[in-house]
Amino acid sequence: MSQTTQAALSPYRVIDLTAEIGGLSTKLLAGLGADVIRIEPPGGHVTRRRGPMQREDEDSSLYWVQMNAGKRSIMLDLDQEQDHERLRALCETADFLFESDAPGAMAARGLGYDDLRERAPQLIYVSITPFGQTGPKSMWATSDLIGHVSGGLSSLVGDPDRAPLRPSVEQAYNITALNAGSAALIALHARHLSGRGQHVDVSMQAAMANTLGNARLYYEMDGIVTERAGGARAFADRATRIIYSCADGYVAFVRIPASMRALHRWMTAEDAHPGFDAEKWAGISIAGNNLPDDDEVAELEFEIEAFFAARGAQSLYESGQHHGVMICPVNTMQDIVDSPQLAARGFFDEIDDPELGRLTVPGAPLKMSATPWQTRPAPTLGQHQDEILTAAASEVRDGD
Repeated sequence: MSQTTQAALSPYRVIDLTAEIGGLSTKLLAGLGADVIRIEPPGGHVTRRRGPMQREDEDSSLYWVQMNAGKRSIMLDLDQEQDHERLRALCETADFLFESDAPGAMAARGLGYDDLRERAPQLIYVSITPFGQTGPKSMWATSDLIGHVSGGLSSLVGDPDRAPLRPSVEQAYNITALNAGSAALIALHARHLSGRGQHVDVSMQAAMANTLGNARLYYEMDGIVTERAGGARAFADRATRIIYSCADGYVAFVRIPASMRALHRWMTAEDAHPGFDAEKWAGISIAGNNLPDDDEVAELEFEIEAFFAARGAQSLYESGQHHGVMICPVNTMQDIVDSPQLAARGFFDEIDDPELGRLTVPGAPLKMSATPWQTRPAPTLGQHQDEILTAAASEVRDGD
C-alpha cells in the first residue's frame, strides 16, 4: 500500500482486552487500518502459547501471528491500581474498547463502562461474553463448544442416527467476533450523530442463534424440529443430499428440482446415459407432500454417485459450470493454500515477523478500492510500551 494512502479506519484507536472469543473482531479492525493496542498481562497474552507452533518452544505461535496481525502491544497488570490509571488515560485517547471478561469483572476494577464514560465519553465499550451482560446465565463460564450447543447449531451438525457434533474450528468465537465488530462500527456511526459512545453488549449464544436460518423458522412457523442431515441439506423434516464422493475427494452438488434438467443434459453430453426422468424430478418439491419414496431416491442417487465417482473434483467443477449445474469441490486446507482463485485476488500476504522471520499469512477477506487492507506483523510482547504510554499521558484528544 502506498504510504500516502489513508486506510479506512486509520483515524481510530482500539483498545483490545479480549481473550480468544473476540480476537477476530480487533484483527479485522487492524486490517482496516485502526490503531489496535493489544493489552497483555505480565508474561503475555494466553494465545501466545497456543498452537500450532513454528518451533518447539512456546514463543512461536502461528495462531498469535494470525489473530494479532497489525496490532501494537503493551503490558498492563489489571490487578494493580497504577495500571488501572494507565488504562483510563489510554481510554481518553481511544475510540473503542473491546473486552471479554465476565460481567462485572471490569467494573470491580473501576474499569467498567459506567466508570469510564464520564472521563472518556467518546468511548465505544464492547463487551463480548457467552450469554450477555444480563439474564440467569450471564455469569456462567463457557467455551467455543458451549457457544455451538447453547446457540443451537450443534443440534443440526452430524448424522441423524448419531449424537450432535461440534464444527471442527471455532465458529462460535468467530461468528460472535464478527457480530461484535459490526456492532462497534454501527455504534461509531451513532457517535457521529450524537457525539457520545455507548456500551455494546454482545452475547455468543444470541449470535449463534441468529445463524440458524430456516431451521429456527420451521419450528417457529410449523413446530417442525429440523433434524441433523449429515452430508445433506435439511428442509424442515426432510433432507436433500449435497455431499458426494468423487474420484479424488468430495464435491457438493445441490440436488434440488431446478438442478435436475441441467444434470440430465450434462450426463447425456458425457455419454453417461442417465436413466432418470429429468422432467419428473424437476417437478418434485423439496418439502411437503409431493415427495418421492425411498426407493426412487436410492435409484436416482445410484446414478449420480456413479457419474461423480468416475471423475475428479476439479473436472466436475469446471464441466458442471459449463452445463449450468451448481457443483463445487469440497476444498481441503491444501486446496485453499493452492487455490488459483485466492492467488489471483492476492489473498495471501508475505510478512516479516520479528520473531519468526518471513511468513505467508492470510490477508484481506475484502477489497476496498480507495482504502486498501493493511497487512502488518503481530507485535512482540510489550513492543510498543513506551511510545504508547508516553503519548497517552500527554495527548490532548482533538475529538471526532
